Amino acid sequence: SLAALISEATATGAVVHMHTAVTEQTSGDRQIRRLIDEHQLQPNRQTIRQLRRMALANRNDGTWQELISDADFYSLGGCRDRWFRPQDCAQLKELMALVSNEVDWKLVKARDEDGHSLATGPVQRQIQAEALGSEVQSLMGQNLSVYFQRRR
Repeated sequence: SLAALISEATATGAVVHMHTAVTEQTSGDRQIRRLIDEHQLQPNRQTIRQLRRMALANRNDGTWQELISDADFYSLGGCRDRWFRPQDCAQLKELMALVSNEVDWKLVKARDEDGHSLATGPVQRQIQAEALGSEVQSLMGQNLSVYFQRRR
């Protein structure tokens, strides 16, 4: 798992930077992944271009608007990653659980999507609450950048 890899690969003082946003989850992305699964499409240039043309041809449909406004939509690599190698939310949750341990990790910085610094105390408490199962104000899906430093 990613959490195990980070745990093994980091030494005291190492910094881990994570984004809590879960991208690639627009209704357009979900529709395209369904098409990929149904038709067993391959991640090649022709397929990706056809899928993008389909979305652009339907740009006025609400299903596609958020997707086509994302900069990744306009690169082949971005589309390949988001449609054929989507993010694994379970890995992000597992990683958040790992860094919620204040004995081993210290939250040194948290920023919102506009780059504004956030107080680390409330963010740390929310991460710990999430690790214990509370999702009242989950950080998952919020577009935050968080930096953790390995203590030991």
